[in-house]
Amino acid sequence: MASGGAECARLQANGAGAELEAEAEAVYAQEESECSSRRWGAQHVGARELAELYSPGKRLQEWISVILCFCLISFNFYSLLSYLSLDHTLSVIVGIFAGVITADFLSGLVHWGADTWGSVELPIVGKAFIRPFREHHIDPTAITRHDFIETNGDNCMMTLVPLANMAYKFVSLSPEALYQTCPWECYVFALAIFVTLTNQIHKWSHTYFGLPRWVIFLQDWHVILPRKHHRIHHVSPHETYFCITTGWLNYPLEKIGFWRCLENIIQGVTGQKPRADDMKWAQKVK
Repeated sequence: MASGGAECARLQANGAGAELEAEAEAVYAQEESECSSRRWGAQHVGARELAELYSPGKRLQEWISVILCFCLISFNFYSLLSYLSLDHTLSVIVGIFAGVITADFLSGLVHWGADTWGSVELPIVGKAFIRPFREHHIDPTAITRHDFIETNGDNCMMTLVPLANMAYKFVSLSPEALYQTCPWECYVFALAIFVTLTNQIHKWSHTYFGLPRWVIFLQDWHVILPRKHHRIHHVSPHETYFCITTGWLNYPLEKIGFWRCLENIIQGVTGQKPRADDMKWAQKVK
């Protein structure tokens, strides 16, 4: 039932979003040809400045996050397998599907927040976490030049607490309690896995050469974020299609004006203009 709903949603989104994708591709190509010398790419003044802010301390944080994250993933995966049974089949399938949907929504929420608000000048979070979002809009292919650690370090850090909490349950709860909570833990585990992989999936959506065939297959069937689909977001001023795990929620959220509604509320309360810092970096010439 869940898979049928997902297929239906995928077909509807693909049909409804086809015109948007075609329009985005045309606009994206026009912007790239007209503004390549001043707006896009590694030679852009803002892109060079932002890239130089990547520090050894940030690199260390990413290494630690990746190592801890994948250690916890391995431990939790084998622990989950030992408590799964056929009785859990339906609830596990539903839990995994719900985990993927939740990850897609959270990817959009974080992406929207970092794209739209804040500044690189903010203490701690500015250079460490907002900087990559600013760089990405003026040099979209920079992510394809990042190695595994730089690409995935921040997402690995975000999943450490839920993964550590799950590991704690596996070593502290009774077998009976773990058996009862197994479907919930499968949801949390699927959510953690897809959050961890979100920026890798995002990187693949910007990679047009050398992708493994299985990645292209998953993109073509919209199991993960497709390349054409993500181009809609990269049409300036980058105000839509923020979900970058699977992209399944982009069309429905756009249809109900979810992000615009949040922006209007925040702007009305704070007086801050959405994407002001993003545009400042994009327009930087010296």
